[in-house]
Amino acid sequence: MTLEEESRLSFYKELTTINSRKNVMLVQHITSRELFVKKTLDIYSKPVYDQLVNTHINGIPNIIECIKDGKQLIIIEEYINGKTLSQIINEQGLFNEYKAYYIAVKLAHILVNLQACIPPIIHRDIKPSNIIIDKNEQLYLIDFNAARHVNNNNYEDTRMLGTVYFAAPEQYGFGQSDERTDIYGFGATINYLMTGDKPGAGIAKCNYSGFLKKCLMLDAINRYQSALELLNAIKYIGANNVYNKNNTFNTRTIHNNTTNFNIPNIKSRIKNTFFNHCNKYIKKQQLLNSSWKKYLPPGFRSSNPVYCILAVIWYLLIIYMTFTLTVDTKDGINASLTKTILYRITIFIILIIETLWYGNYLDIRRKLPGMKNINVLSFILTYIYGQLFLFILVLLLAIILTFLPFI
Repeated sequence: MTLEEESRLSFYKELTTINSRKNVMLVQHITSRELFVKKTLDIYSKPVYDQLVNTHINGIPNIIECIKDGKQLIIIEEYINGKTLSQIINEQGLFNEYKAYYIAVKLAHILVNLQACIPPIIHRDIKPSNIIIDKNEQLYLIDFNAARHVNNNNYEDTRMLGTVYFAAPEQYGFGQSDERTDIYGFGATINYLMTGDKPGAGIAKCNYSGFLKKCLMLDAINRYQSALELLNAIKYIGANNVYNKNNTFNTRTIHNNTTNFNIPNIKSRIKNTFFNHCNKYIKKQQLLNSSWKKYLPPGFRSSNPVYCILAVIWYLLIIYMTFTLTVDTKDGINASLTKTILYRITIFIILIIETLWYGNYLDIRRKLPGMKNINVLSFILTYIYGQLFLFILVLLLAIILTFLPFI
């Protein structure tokens, strides 16, 4: 940070904390008395914020300052005095399809403007808590912490960011994020406004269910391919449906290409099934890591009686195999007590380590190379690492017995 940048930041007086977990503060300019938001972020999103400083986009808070401070990024942005869609749902309940359609149109316009930037910007974390409506009913998309530029040179994302259930499959290592990633987040958000459920729980029953279904296709090639195509589809829906005074659609049926979808091929079905499994696993792991149950041995953390019974049987089996193990020499004579105990201890350690590994005790899998993201590679590496640990332990046992022949 230069002296000039430090001087500019000194004009903003911190008032209160908006979000301590995300390092977001409400600040006030000491001269103009105007309110702003100050964020301390990871350096990852600097290219996008650098672009937004020099670009005004309707529906995006103006970025006043973007200053690099070591490995951190300090952002000063326009303060939007309003409520997030999450807050509105908590206070007033779910949206009807008319109100959800109104939000969809506004949000689609913002995405069109983002994708029209050079280079295009993808938000990658569209969700109700990141959308604010101010007192003038103007809609704003906030929090570009996970945003990035479209990069067609990479095969898949190198960093997993986003929110579970609102993030598209490609954000979990199934491909490269692009314009279609935000289409998924858009569909998940609009669907949530009417159902209060994540996409996996089903599509909202409304006159544009087909439109939402296409937004939420797990294979990006089956979604709308750009925000402009998305906006045109929304306008088509509006042109073919008239809202009455009760803010509901009339009974006219939509007949257009937004309700026709191809049946996924076998590859897509496998990918969809695997992604749903990953989603459930991530959610379960997040809940577990925030609970004291994470310290319980594998098999007892879910409180599922079937798993608990199977875990008890397995641990008893480990103890039985350990204490009943016998070791014979080359001559068929029972080995010494010391050697037998050494074998038993080694077998016990091997079985316990393998159990902790495959049971992902304290989330140890995520701490090894290639295991940070949950994708096809991480599932393959789970078994590779497991076999590697087994090989190393057996090798150590062989070395110990080789150098201790007198036992």
